[in-house]
Amino acid sequence: MRLEIGFMPHKWISDIPDASGYFPFAIDGKKEYIVDFTFNDDEPVEFVSNWMNEINQFPIYLLVEVYEFGQEEFEQDCKTYNIEFERTKFEKENECFYKAIIENYKQFIVMFPYVYGNGSMNNLALWSLKRDVFCFGERDFKTLFGIKKINTPIVTLLENDCIFWVGFDGVNVVAITNDSQFSTITNISKKFPLKTDFIISEFED
Repeated sequence: MRLEIGFMPHKWISDIPDASGYFPFAIDGKKEYIVDFTFNDDEPVEFVSNWMNEINQFPIYLLVEVYEFGQEEFEQDCKTYNIEFERTKFEKENECFYKAIIENYKQFIVMFPYVYGNGSMNNLALWSLKRDVFCFGERDFKTLFGIKKINTPIVTLLENDCIFWVGFDGVNVVAITNDSQFSTITNISKKFPLKTDFIISEFED
């Protein structure tokens, strides 16, 4: 796997989220490190699964928006692999949000293709390490029709929390975290699977 890694400027997280920008969900709490991982070759399902196994901070909590055509299969796999999940549906939408608790690597490699696949279709796809940081509520959002209040997932970060977001079209994953293991490129790369090559990217302030 070949990656580009860089620290994003904090100003990229707005107090009023943008429905089509960085980041399309509400974030509360401290945000010490914002790290972009851009993928330069194969799709990263195997890499991310092995990476989460190396980090080894289970349980992992998934929050993924799933189109109607994929919901039955998602639920069936959760039941087959004894994965606890809950379903949240908003009015007048065919999609719904699933929150699932992943206890181990075996469960993660089964469910992460749903996370990455839906994220690649520009549905919201998130996961957190060790703690459930997700809830739902009304927040102001920037839309094509101005700022509106919408019902949205909300992430609340405390000390040492970490979430990952699958970026638009699945070209990257972004970590938003207060965990010091993401404080430097050296610390981050210590947990990468073997045969991971990376370069450092720079973001303008």
